[in-house]
Amino acid sequence: MITIAEPKEHIDKLWGKQRVREDAVYRLMRYVLRVDHDGKVLLHNVVTGRLVVLDQGEAEVMEKLPTAYSPVIEQLVTEHYLVPEDYDEHQQVVNLRTILRKLDDAQQSSVITHYTILPTTACNARCYYCFEQGVKPFSMTEQTANEVIAFISNHCGSDKKAFITWFGGEPTLSADRIDQISLGLRSAGIEYDSTMVSNGYLFDQDMVNRAKDLWNLMSIQISVDGTENNYNRIKAYVHADDNPYQRVIRNIGLLIEKEIHVSLRMNFDLNNYTDFKDLLEEVKGRYHSNPNLQVCAYPIIGRYVNPEGHEQHGDDAWLSSMLAELNNLARDAQMVRRGGELPFLEFRGCSAGISSFVVIGPKGTLSRCLERFGDDQITGDVRNGITNHDLFLSWQRIADYEKCAACVYYPKCVKVLNCGAGDQCYHLDRNFQYELTAKRQYDQWRR
Repeated sequence: MITIAEPKEHIDKLWGKQRVREDAVYRLMRYVLRVDHDGKVLLHNVVTGRLVVLDQGEAEVMEKLPTAYSPVIEQLVTEHYLVPEDYDEHQQVVNLRTILRKLDDAQQSSVITHYTILPTTACNARCYYCFEQGVKPFSMTEQTANEVIAFISNHCGSDKKAFITWFGGEPTLSADRIDQISLGLRSAGIEYDSTMVSNGYLFDQDMVNRAKDLWNLMSIQISVDGTENNYNRIKAYVHADDNPYQRVIRNIGLLIEKEIHVSLRMNFDLNNYTDFKDLLEEVKGRYHSNPNLQVCAYPIIGRYVNPEGHEQHGDDAWLSSMLAELNNLARDAQMVRRGGELPFLEFRGCSAGISSFVVIGPKGTLSRCLERFGDDQITGDVRNGITNHDLFLSWQRIADYEKCAACVYYPKCVKVLNCGAGDQCYHLDRNFQYELTAKRQYDQWRR
């Protein structure tokens, strides 16, 4: 057994080596991903993050599991690839997560390093699936922006570093507030990088230059929900005086020319899924395999009907299989850049459960989830800091769904109890991506 990718040190030390039981019958641990490639057997431990290639003797044993102990499997046992038949790996992961959370909680401070800022809840598009439908449009005032600058200055810690995600609404509708906050942070001596979620419509060369030079924009996610006809219909832009699709495709080029990484995401349902192949071909034809551009598909969350009353969503099984099918097209076209790291045990859920993260609304309110920032989710504001500590901490509670325990990716996938989409799973797409990543790492190691 040869290690290709080293384990995560903190997990490897905490878990230690598995004791050999010579009287035990051994099986493959549930949280081990097997990948057959180039005549070799690769095993990835999804708890520790270690990727190994087996020698011939070990590979032969894999075809005879379960098996009695023999010296040939000693390393596979000590590194938790093979476990006794009565082993409870689910409980082991629960225990490891509990310990890691307690250790992390003991080291927590009042420092906040990651900020998602909504400079506005207004949007120039009218996507039928938007989770913000019904939210009253409101844009951040100059005074509130100054208070945001002060809040970040007072909470980003002695390192004076902040990581910002601009969100909305459509954040570029309040580009002046983004300018103001960026200039304020720079004047305060705070180092910052930013990312953005945007529809990309309002960009032009001047805004792209500001994004690169002032906003320190490293990456941007842009939703392009189909080819031209479907895109223009679904986005239904307000006061669009040109062809929005062609404009956004052009703007993608402006961004990647400035080496701002663009993740082009097609949100799909029964309405538009057949567009993905053509969209992929058009983007690749225009921008080739630019390293600053990736294309992916993602299911639209929620159930919607068209004007005739027919549901457009598709059931969960269809969404899961279609997600994998569409993203396989992107993988085959070498337009997927994500997934560079293989999975390992996580002990926190999404950013909403991390103490160093906060969402700042356009009125200066603080909340935990970028998709749930209504009055019932306010944990404080930029003037007074966090005042509802119980609500703040409630986002750290983890849901342990019974159906997830048997999934090979259970150690990686942490479900947040407060999350309405927490029980959704797209295992098949992950499997394709992680298998591809394991193969790539093996090929790189061979070279």
